[in-house]
Amino acid sequence: MLTNNPNAKRSVREPMKKQQVTPPTPEERERWMDVEEVAQYLNLHLMTVYRMLQSGLLPARKVGGRWRIRKEELDQWLEVHTGRTRKQVLVVDDDPDVERIFKDALQPERCTVDFVMTGQEAIEQVKRKTYDLIFLDLLLPGMDGAQTFAQIRKIDPDVTVVLMTGYPDSNLVSEAMKHGAFSLLIKPIPRVEIRRLARSVLKRVPRTVGAGVKDQKGRRSER
Repeated sequence: MLTNNPNAKRSVREPMKKQQVTPPTPEERERWMDVEEVAQYLNLHLMTVYRMLQSGLLPARKVGGRWRIRKEELDQWLEVHTGRTRKQVLVVDDDPDVERIFKDALQPERCTVDFVMTGQEAIEQVKRKTYDLIFLDLLLPGMDGAQTFAQIRKIDPDVTVVLMTGYPDSNLVSEAMKHGAFSLLIKPIPRVEIRRLARSVLKRVPRTVGAGVKDQKGRRSER
């Protein structure tokens, strides 16, 4: 229906103005974390964090089409999960006395410690279970520590591995370090050093929290 109301004509001809979005203040920006920052903060692989976000495991929301998490909420989430989830540690050494040393040192730190004595046993364990930290002796019967480390990397490229040896000048050390060891411990290793190193590695969320979040092979995670 036609009308002589000039305001009505103007409302038809003029395009709708876009809603103005107030940019966040510097204080607000500091409280938000992007996915890369979250992955670094939690000591998790970037794709694992994306899967956790898509599955609703993390307290996140999308801002401008991208995932964002408030640091305060992430810290609260961390407190809940690290408080009730034990960290998983694998110790690989052919000396049976080493098992008691590591369990005495790490069980009070809320760690579950598995112990095996050969490289092949270690590989089988890594296939079955996700570990937060592996202590790997270099001088093992059969498959040595460097060979074992190479196989572990193929199964779990992101697991943190600490090498142990009583022979720091051995060629095995340089060979094993090529695979990206976190640190090298020289035997005998004091319990206090085991705890100190484990605390520095295990200060973030257990990898088992995100390990159960699987994505279809080849599927591209949404950013």
